[in-house]
Amino acid sequence: MKKRFMLTAAGVTAAAIAGAANADITVTIDEVSLIGYDGTSASYVTVDLGEISGTLTGISYDYAWSNNTGDSSWSSDMLIHVSGGSNSVQVGGYNVSFSSADQWGALAGGPSTGSYSGYASGSTAMNGAGYFTWMNGWSNSLGTTSSGTFVLHGINAVPAPGALALLGLAGLAGRRRRRA
Repeated sequence: MKKRFMLTAAGVTAAAIAGAANADITVTIDEVSLIGYDGTSASYVTVDLGEISGTLTGISYDYAWSNNTGDSSWSSDMLIHVSGGSNSVQVGGYNVSFSSADQWGALAGGPSTGSYSGYASGSTAMNGAGYFTWMNGWSNSLGTTSSGTFVLHGINAVPAPGALALLGLAGLAGRRRRRA
């Protein structure tokens, strides 16, 4: 009876830790200067999310935006792009887009420097290598400074197989100690 309980406890622990990894993914980008999208790294920042799974159902965003150069760029020109495996989602942008991405609408914002927040929703399955990209979605902009927090709802970071293997070994080691 005790042996069975110990194995069950190890299994529940592994499931609990794996379940803890099943949460929305939050991406924070600290102050970054972005010129209008021209394909160079000066126009975007990309965050590697690792392996992800699930269905992206919404993106909450809260960002600060400043027009460095006084050109006619607006904060709503900024663009969020999330990809996972062969699927991707885009929110915002002006004259820059990802042709294969699901379009989830525009970002809140206007021509004034300030803070903007909102929520975009849809439903796109995401499985595989995940990436989050934040860019200036107006190709003619001379430069903006942006920072923000973005919550990707419904997708999960996939726990590394090695972490689950270590939990299994810990359960077996605990079982062995109690037997002795």
